[in-house]
Amino acid sequence: MSDLLLRGLDDALKCKLQEAAKRNGRSLSQEALALLRRVLLSTQGDQREMAGTHLRRILGEAHFEDDELQAIETFRKSPDRAPPSFE
Repeated sequence: MSDLLLRGLDDALKCKLQEAAKRNGRSLSQEALALLRRVLLSTQGDQREMAGTHLRRILGEAHFEDDELQAIETFRKSPDRAPPSFE
């Protein structure tokens, strides 16, 4: 295993890292590793979260209204349009 020394870490960021480590019952190093793993693995194709999960995290408790759901359903059932011609 390798070691990594981080220099120039501002106090506010270190404080947030310490709070997260305490909240999760980890050391500062363990918390930093967990965060790095989560962020770096989430950028790989097979490790990304599902689109619905991502949207739910962004939208929180927001929901579509009935008229919005009806418009989506109508659009889904409409015929496909002709592809563009580039001639």
